[in-house]
Amino acid sequence: MPSPFIKRLGQVIQRQTVTSPDRARALLMAAYSWVNLAGKFQMRGDVRAATERVNGGIAGTIVDSFRRPQNAVMVNIFMPCELIHAMGLVPMFPEGLSAYIANTACEEVFVEASEANDIAETFCSYHKLMMGVAETGVMPRPLMIANTTLICDANQLSFPRLANYYDVPHYVIDVPSEQSEDSVRYVADQFYELAAMLEDLSGRRLDPESLREVMVRSRKTIETYQRALALRGKVSLDTTMTSELCAMISTHIMLGRPEALRFMEDLLKASEAALPRGKEDKVRLFWIHTLPNWQDSMRAILDAAPQCELVGTDIASESIALPDPDHPFETMARRLVYGSMNGPAKHRLELALEQAKDANADGVVVFCHWGCKQTLGISQMAKHFFEQAGLPTLVLDGDGCDSRNVADGQMVTRMNAFIEQLKAVRA
Repeated sequence: MPSPFIKRLGQVIQRQTVTSPDRARALLMAAYSWVNLAGKFQMRGDVRAATERVNGGIAGTIVDSFRRPQNAVMVNIFMPCELIHAMGLVPMFPEGLSAYIANTACEEVFVEASEANDIAETFCSYHKLMMGVAETGVMPRPLMIANTTLICDANQLSFPRLANYYDVPHYVIDVPSEQSEDSVRYVADQFYELAAMLEDLSGRRLDPESLREVMVRSRKTIETYQRALALRGKVSLDTTMTSELCAMISTHIMLGRPEALRFMEDLLKASEAALPRGKEDKVRLFWIHTLPNWQDSMRAILDAAPQCELVGTDIASESIALPDPDHPFETMARRLVYGSMNGPAKHRLELALEQAKDANADGVVVFCHWGCKQTLGISQMAKHFFEQAGLPTLVLDGDGCDSRNVADGQMVTRMNAFIEQLKAVRA
């Protein structure tokens, strides 16, 4: 259960959504402004303090997108955003917004609003929640919508629907499944078109030097993360579900921003200062897909308990080739084309296995987020693949942002049993 204050705040926001969406928006902005401010006062050097700092930066982008929606571009999590950052615009994305809404305990009014407007109960909760925030009038009209075709089929409904609802331009980056340089050129040409569209809509010029500066920062961020990953298998860190989600966002939507670079620098320093892992240390879990960081029962197991440690998630490092500041459009295209989320599912599983072994994981959790057909579809294939490679695997059904879809007691029982199984293997 959320804290009494958060529970009360969520109830107030839900009531205001029905009677006064502007007031509901103001309450959300106040809450996330506080998260942003609290992050700035975190002075410690550990992973949790680093998480609070970057978490505050992410909350700040939500506040900015609500306060100045004429500068906001609605995107999906796999959309490279260096163009947006270089032009002083701000990304608005469902995977982040919906996770924050869930942690504010007010998601129910928004998902129910979507379902009342003919969105299926089985649709991805992240996108369903975002559509509810929009169609209740809480989320203001953005400058435009831009998304990729990569992996998520919810994009194909939610973004066109919202473009029609807001009556704003919509641009889709089409990513061929073939991983080739021809595909890179094809996608890069689309980024040139997107840049021209952003200039026309915003009235701002894309300064090549500003874009290069952002790309240099992206390169430093990825270089630093690679160094931290090289140490991950040798040390034990006090990670949380939120820290793994922040890593995921820092290598995607926030890549190129100072907050993402600072987070990776903090993560590297914490890794360099950490004690070497020992055989008696916590059970080490590698996570596939997104994480239910709103869920108290899972936090009790994965964040607070001394028995296990998250050592990575596949999405955070699914495409971390070094950016080339001298070829920004091709860099963004290459990230999409050669990332493990593009093409056959085997690409994703092979890279995840490599990451899990590098992190010295004891086991893998495949999290089947409600409505995500891709992850549900590969779950048994993933279990077989990882177990054939010697990594015990738990397929866990849950929801990253909608509490109505969670069998809490069953999840706890299965997670605890899996951890005990891994302990027995290590003994």
